[in-house]
Amino acid sequence: MKTVRERIIEKIITQLESIMIANGYANNIGPGHVYREIPVIEKERVPAISVWELAERRERNQYGGTIRTLKVKIEGIVDAQGQIHPAKISNSLLGDIETALIIGDMSLDELIDDIQDTTAEITHFPAEKQLAGALIDFEIKYTTEWGDPYTSGR
Repeated sequence: MKTVRERIIEKIITQLESIMIANGYANNIGPGHVYREIPVIEKERVPAISVWELAERRERNQYGGTIRTLKVKIEGIVDAQGQIHPAKISNSLLGDIETALIIGDMSLDELIDDIQDTTAEITHFPAEKQLAGALIDFEIKYTTEWGDPYTSGR
């Protein structure tokens, strides 16, 4: 049995794998290129996205459930060869990630109460590397039964 948190992370990974030009996005990531907590920008894995679970804040609600706010960092890297400036490609990668998680596939909504991007930045590489990178943080709110991280409180 998987915790609600684990199911959320798995759904995030699946949604990020849908980032492909064929699906209407500006960049190609695709299945097999989304990782969990592997430093893809630092290692210059191209194309790739990595999902990092950060802190989770918890509080009781008035009905006895636990409201959880999970912070997740997404880092992505793509090839920036061609006529387009790498910063423009990085900005499109930010847009692709945000779209994939917030409106690209509404099935994540079955597990969560809310998702909000909170910070975003682009990564700058030396020009000769011809790479574009982006980092974006999200806060994901979800509810579980009190003392039971396996059962959604929705």
